Amino acid sequence: MSQVVLISLGARDRLCVNGAEVLAAHAGVSSANVVQLKNLAERALHREPELAEVFAGSRVVGCSRPRAARALLAFAGVALSERIDWLALPFDREALKSEYGVPWYPVIDQTRCVGCGTCHDYCLFSVYARDGKTVRVAAPLNCKTGCPACSRLCPEGALIFPFCHEAELNGEVEQPVHRSADVLAEALGDDPLRLLAERREKKRLIDAAKFEKAEKDRVTYSGVL
Repeated sequence: MSQVVLISLGARDRLCVNGAEVLAAHAGVSSANVVQLKNLAERALHREPELAEVFAGSRVVGCSRPRAARALLAFAGVALSERIDWLALPFDREALKSEYGVPWYPVIDQTRCVGCGTCHDYCLFSVYARDGKTVRVAAPLNCKTGCPACSRLCPEGALIFPFCHEAELNGEVEQPVHRSADVLAEALGDDPLRLLAERREKKRLIDAAKFEKAEKDRVTYSGVL
């Protein structure tokens, strides 16, 4: 059980302050009592069971992008108390611009997702799956590193790429603005439904065996497809 936790999402998540000291002052404890959790994105990807233990009983949690952290923990199956006091800490945005790294760690903020399926229909790499009215990240390693296109098209801003430098896409903004049909149409062109249909058709035309091999190569060789 850790009452005060400082999260680092990964190597490219660099704070501009001493996070442990800021959290300690906020919680009224010694900085020595702040538990530091590193590489959350990678650990969530593997759904490490130890994560649940870290957040059991936590009352103050700080990181650069709290909404991204919550989405990653949800992906890992960690139930979080609604009583947690989340602190957003200033971070180095230039570090995110300098390199994307591999993988890209796509996650969905299920508190905002309405199950429209736009991401599922638009993505050519089978990252997302639909279970009834629920959309989930089924194959995060399939995601093309550095490409947040599906996040731009999400009407509710539910898709998060934790290491993208854009505030609207990386979980930095707690309450993303709803994107109207006009905004999405501008992003896709005059006929978004037609373009989505074309992408679905293109995905069906790809030979399954070759697609699987290409995906393995892409992951092995620095995420470039």
